[in-house]
Amino acid sequence: MIDIATGGIVDILESRETDDVAKWLATYPNIRVVSRDGSQQYGAAIRQAHPEAIQVSDRFHLIKNLTDYAKQCISKIVSANFAIPIGGGASGACGGYWEKPECHGADLPEREHTETTEKKRAVVEKVRSLGAQGLPISGIAKEAGISWYTAKRYLDEGFDPGSKYFGSKNPSKLKPFTKKIDAMLCERRKFHEIEAAIRGDGYNGAASTIRMYATRQRRIVKAACNGSQNDTELIERKWVTKLLYYPLDKIKELTEDQLARIISEYPAIGNLYYAVQSFKEILFAKRVDDIEGWIATASQLDIVEINSFINGIVPDLDAVKNAIRFEYNNGLAEGTVNKLKLIKRIMYGRCNFALLRNKMLWKEFYSRIN
Repeated sequence: MIDIATGGIVDILESRETDDVAKWLATYPNIRVVSRDGSQQYGAAIRQAHPEAIQVSDRFHLIKNLTDYAKQCISKIVSANFAIPIGGGASGACGGYWEKPECHGADLPEREHTETTEKKRAVVEKVRSLGAQGLPISGIAKEAGISWYTAKRYLDEGFDPGSKYFGSKNPSKLKPFTKKIDAMLCERRKFHEIEAAIRGDGYNGAASTIRMYATRQRRIVKAACNGSQNDTELIERKWVTKLLYYPLDKIKELTEDQLARIISEYPAIGNLYYAVQSFKEILFAKRVDDIEGWIATASQLDIVEINSFINGIVPDLDAVKNAIRFEYNNGLAEGTVNKLKLIKRIMYGRCNFALLRNKMLWKEFYSRIN
């Protein structure tokens, strides 16, 4: 619990249950404003202890929830790499190195990848079939002969059996150099030339990584180009999802023309993009009276993820309106939580709640007297 005026830690509670939080809040009769996330438990506790207090929903959590839902929807609409038509007969991505002829069918890495993918796809289908029957993850894992974590990943609708990088958070040494590699491949430059060029720019990874990247990119582009008689341009889904967080002029990979063609090809993405942007405008322009109109308009889009977001904010609409009206936010609390987690890691193995609470409160007191 943070003092919203001073930023100081007031207390740490062992429970977040409604009755426990309400009991603690009732010991502070002077509370007038409470900033919180979208938790219905916290909202109920505040109403129980201080019915007249102003509740303010945190803007960061509102935007994060909306963008997370929109990102999930985009992942369902398009694959990690998808093609859009190029207007005016321009040359697309299917050129240069990407048109490299195959002498004896698919090369060995591609054949191995295809074989592995098909095996994994069969397991994924089995896992999802078991999930549809209502089996718990532990039961699915046992039946399919895989780990609990793998079963959970396979149940994720966004999981792609063809990508071993699904859910990976590890940065790639090659990532800063991929644009240069793509350009050199399109010029049909040899691998040793590419390796020399990017090592001169600071790449210190393995040479085989460059070859594997090129093979994977060629496969992706071919898949996007196959079956299309029109010239196409390859777009990465991550460029589209960036639109949820940044304005178009801050995304160097996308142009206005490309965005227009993406929306023309996938109107649902356009609806998501404008829904997120209009919500942000209402939030930061302090247009309190427009939020109900936004809810009505967004509901008509009939997008499952957007409806889930709306179902979450409608019962808490007063707090959402207060988030637009007032400047209060959870920034101080979120920063303190990060500090708390650091102390918990330091105390790992010998930490109980009483000790953690005393350490945090003493640290707060000591910092103030000094």
